[in-house]
Amino acid sequence: MKTVSKLALAAASLMLVGQGCIQITGTPGAKGTDGGVLRSVDRGTTWQSKSSVATVGAAKSFAGNDVTTIAFDPSDKKAVYAGTEAGLFFSYDGGESWQGASSLGGVAVTAVAVSPSEKCVVYVGTGNRVMRTRDCSRTWENVYFDPRPDARVTSVKIDRLNPATVFAATNKGDFLKSSDGGASWSPIHRFDTEVRQVLMAAADPRVMYAATKGKGLWKTTDGGAAWTDLSAGMGEFAGALDNMILAEDAARGDSLVIASNYGLLRTIDGGATFQPLTLLTPSGSTVIYSLAVSPKDSSFIAYGTVNTLYRSIDGGSKWTTTKMPTTRAATTLLIDPANDATIFMGTTLLKQNSGF
Repeated sequence: MKTVSKLALAAASLMLVGQGCIQITGTPGAKGTDGGVLRSVDRGTTWQSKSSVATVGAAKSFAGNDVTTIAFDPSDKKAVYAGTEAGLFFSYDGGESWQGASSLGGVAVTAVAVSPSEKCVVYVGTGNRVMRTRDCSRTWENVYFDPRPDARVTSVKIDRLNPATVFAATNKGDFLKSSDGGASWSPIHRFDTEVRQVLMAAADPRVMYAATKGKGLWKTTDGGAAWTDLSAGMGEFAGALDNMILAEDAARGDSLVIASNYGLLRTIDGGATFQPLTLLTPSGSTVIYSLAVSPKDSSFIAYGTVNTLYRSIDGGSKWTTTKMPTTRAATTLLIDPANDATIFMGTTLLKQNSGF
């Protein structure tokens, strides 16, 4: 999804309701410090800042940090993880309060994956490393290291049917696999360009999509052993292969919505064909920083630009525009699959000339 500020972006989900009125309540921050994580519990009508860190003494918050990724614990949706430019934060009460993973340090976290079978086992991508905790963030160990100093781990995924199988992708184009929970790794594919996002299908973890920089969209149906280039079907849409953000339409199955420099495309046949969605802005005129499809209802689609949320309740035929509830851009959106009224927004303070 793109480099906003210093880090790669992630994509997730948002819902459309009401008449496009977004309000933010709670204690507002000054410009540049009203970021961190925001939460809506009414499908995006109102938002609250949810970046307070549980502590004794003076109040603390990570509202001044850029959020690069948000992830749920697959077995406990009250457990939420936020990767930021300055460390990992986690909440066990649905975002009401957060703790910092102090033993990990103030590192830039670009990917988070939580084991579906052991909630205390968490992997993060940070710089040229994959780190793992097996004791709920009390201690961390380095399980993968790329000796190239400019390498960066962009995605970490765990096979939900076999949690000992872990995948990692890098900006150097390496797609790596561990079959023993991170103890050892093998490069099973090389894309020869940056892998910007990996999406693992909810119904079948063997099915994954990889959005790359300059080399298009790829798909595997066998857990990464073989990949098919899907770019040919997107070629007629100018800019569709640049700065892609992938969002699965899990309710439909075998379906994606893809944001790019073109705008939005949808595939309902696993990438065999693509259809454009008509947006309010002309094709190629708007930078999209986040994309969302409800995991429960294919009709709900949303995407975020630098200052606006665009939301649709009819699959993209009509759109409602709403002003962003923060001075920052919504660069990460995640909807709770167990309760699609709850949405988390991760924000980034865009620098001048920042983009993908």
